Amino acid sequence: MALALILLMAFFSPVEHYTPPRPAFAGIHIAMPEDSAFLIMQHIALRHDTLHVDSLVLLESDSVQIFGQPAYMQVQLLHHRVRTIVINWHPLSGGSAYVGLRDVLLSYLERYFGLGVVFNDETLSYHRWETEDGTSELSHSDKYLRIFVRLGKPR
Repeated sequence: MALALILLMAFFSPVEHYTPPRPAFAGIHIAMPEDSAFLIMQHIALRHDTLHVDSLVLLESDSVQIFGQPAYMQVQLLHHRVRTIVINWHPLSGGSAYVGLRDVLLSYLERYFGLGVVFNDETLSYHRWETEDGTSELSHSDKYLRIFVRLGKPR
């Protein structure tokens, strides 16, 4: 009887803590503690800069490699947590590296967020997802070989 009660409680107990899907880029993800973000940035970047703007702390680097391509990365910290991640890629080797990186990023983000909303401008394609952490977007330009990712809440 006691075993049946324990099993019943295990199956029908409410979820106590829900964590939304948060993809990590180079080990950094939304809601990560500030000290962990600083440690990871020191490890992945050749050089980085810290700026204090009002209540935000901006951790920036133009010398990181993510998915094997050079990138500019900005991590916005608020209340000692990562609030927004901005990554801007300009693949060096041109077409094949750009197409490969674009396809990998799309499949990586769709694994976490689903298909999302896709719309096209003249030279840009936008993929947008609404999550508990804010609006996340991936934009890419086949004309200029540029890829931009923003995760979390805008400033």
